[in-house]
Amino acid sequence: MYQTYFGLKEKPFKLVPNPDYLYLSKQHEIALAHLTYAMDQGEGFVVITGEVGTGKTTLCRNFLERLDENSSSAYIFQPALDSVELLTTICNEFGIRTTQASFKQLLDVINAFLIQQNQDGRKVVLLIDEAQNLRVENLELVRMLSNLETTRSKLLQIILVGQPELSDKLDSYELRQLAQRISLTAHLSPLGFDETASYIHHRVHIAAQRNLTLFTPAACRLIFKYSKGIPRMINIACDRALITAFSMERPKVTRAIAGKAIQELTMRGRPPSPHPIKKILAWSLACLVVCAFAGLFYFNRQEIVKLFVPNHITANRIDSTRVKRDVSFGETGEATKTYKIDEPTPLSISPTPEPTSEPAIASAAAEPQLSPTRPHNPIQDALALLDHQNSRFAALAHLLALWEQPHPNQAQLPSQIEDTGYFDIAAHQYGLRLHAIDSDWTLVRRLNLPAIVALKKENSEELVFAALEKWDEKGILLRIEGAPSAIETNLEGLMPLLDGSAYVFWKNILGFDALITEGAPPKAVHAIKALLKNIGYDQIGDSPVFDLHTKQAILDFQKRHFIEPDGLIGPLTKILLIQQAQAVKYPQLSME
Repeated sequence: MYQTYFGLKEKPFKLVPNPDYLYLSKQHEIALAHLTYAMDQGEGFVVITGEVGTGKTTLCRNFLERLDENSSSAYIFQPALDSVELLTTICNEFGIRTTQASFKQLLDVINAFLIQQNQDGRKVVLLIDEAQNLRVENLELVRMLSNLETTRSKLLQIILVGQPELSDKLDSYELRQLAQRISLTAHLSPLGFDETASYIHHRVHIAAQRNLTLFTPAACRLIFKYSKGIPRMINIACDRALITAFSMERPKVTRAIAGKAIQELTMRGRPPSPHPIKKILAWSLACLVVCAFAGLFYFNRQEIVKLFVPNHITANRIDSTRVKRDVSFGETGEATKTYKIDEPTPLSISPTPEPTSEPAIASAAAEPQLSPTRPHNPIQDALALLDHQNSRFAALAHLLALWEQPHPNQAQLPSQIEDTGYFDIAAHQYGLRLHAIDSDWTLVRRLNLPAIVALKKENSEELVFAALEKWDEKGILLRIEGAPSAIETNLEGLMPLLDGSAYVFWKNILGFDALITEGAPPKAVHAIKALLKNIGYDQIGDSPVFDLHTKQAILDFQKRHFIEPDGLIGPLTKILLIQQAQAVKYPQLSME
C-alpha cells in the first residue's frame, strides 16, 4: 500500500518473526550470546524468557539461521502435545523417518539418531518455543532427553523459550531435577525509549535497504508511550502511522500523525463522538420534532390513527390499537422485514427465524409481549455477567475451536491492547489472519465465516464479546461465555445490541500478506493466477506477471462478488478467491 510512496522494498513492521529484522538490544545480545555459548560448549539446558511480543521467536529463528552446516536442529513451536506426539514431532523436525509409534520405540529412535550425529561430528540442538505450554510430564520427558550423553559430552543441547510463567513452572518442587540442570538463563524485557527509536529506524533501514528517516523523535516518543517498549506493539503502531501518513500524503510520520494513528488503533470499531455543537444542534432539532409531533397528535389524534391502522380495523382507543409493521413479500410469499443495505447483495436476509425443535438451544428470539415499555432482550441477561477481557478471550477460544485449533493460553496474549490488535496477534499465533468488519452485516453473512462480534451491555459503556457460530435461514446462534448452550436469536433481536465490530479469521495460503498488484513478487502472482484458473478464468496465462488479463479477471471477480472493483487484491478479495477455489477447508456460518 505505502511501500512505493515511501521508497520501501517491503513493509517494515510486519508481525511475522522475520530474522532479517532482528534488532539486538542489550538484552537480546545477552540472550543470543548465551545461546551461541551453550551451543559451542554443550552447556546442558538454556532458558530464555520474556513477555508476549518482546521478540523471543524472532531471536530463536535468528539463532537457528546462524548455525553452521555441522549442526542439526529441531524447532518446536506448538508444544501443547502428549508425550508420544511430542516425540513424533521431534523426529519429524530432525528429519527422522520412522514407523514406530510407542513411547519407548520413539525414544530409542531418537537416541540412535543422536549417537550417529555425534559419531559424524555434528552438534544437535532442540529448541522449544512457547515452552510454558509444555505439560509437566513433557518437561520431565525433556529432562530424560538431556540424559542422552557419552562419557565426554551431551548428545543434545536443549533450549526452552517461553513467557515468565515458564520460570514459575520450573521453580516448582516436582521439576526440581530439571531446574538443577539449567546452566544459562536470560530474560527479555521491553525496550527503553532510546532502544525503541533505534528499533524503529533499524526496521525502516532494512525495509528500504538504505538510510531513511520516516519517524520524527517526537513520533517515536509517542509510539514508545503507547507500546510501552514491546516490539510487537511498536510494529502495530508504526504500521498504522505509515498508513496514516500515506493517506495524508505526508513525507514522514510526525507526532501529530502518530497520535492520529494511535487514536485510530484505540478507537477502532467505536463510532467517534460528535462535536459538542453538533450534539446541541441535533438534540435541539430532535426536541422540536418531538414537540411538533406531540402537538399534531393532541389536536388530530384520529387522523394519526388512520395513517397506521387499516380501514377495516376499528380503534376506539389509541392505546388498544396494535400497530402492524411494514412488510414486503419475497418470491416465496413469506413476509420479511425490509432493511436498507448500502451495497447490492444476492442474499435475502430474514431477521425472523423459523421455529427450531432443538431442545439444547436456549431461544432469545421469542415473540415479545405487547408492553408499554421496551421489550426486554433475554441476551442482556447473559451479557450482564460478562466483562470485556474475559469475554474477549472466551469468544476467541470458541472461534479457534471452530477452526480446529488448540485452546489458547490467556497468558500468551497481551491484555492491555485494543481489540483489533488483540485478535490480530491471536490469529497470527495460529497461522491465521484477521479481517475486521465495521457495521457491514451483509458482508459478514456473505463471507460465511464464524465471527467474533462486539456487543453493548445494557446501561453500560463496556463492550463485551460473543462468537457468532451460525447464521442461516433458521436464525443466528451465539456462543456467550457462561451460557450453558448456544443462544438463538435473529438479526432483529441482535441489532440493538451490536456495537458494529465483527472479526473473522481466515487462512492465507498465498504466503503474501501485502496488497497484490503490479510489481508483486512472482510467487504471489503465480498463486493468484492458479486460484483464478481454478474458478474458471482460463484466459490468463502461466507467466507469473500481473498483466492486463490478470487485472481484468480480478475486476470481473470483484464485480461478481460485490467488492469495489479496483483490480487490487487485498484481504477481502483473497478471502473470497480462496473460498471460491475451495483451496482451504473453512468453518462456515451456513451450510446452505
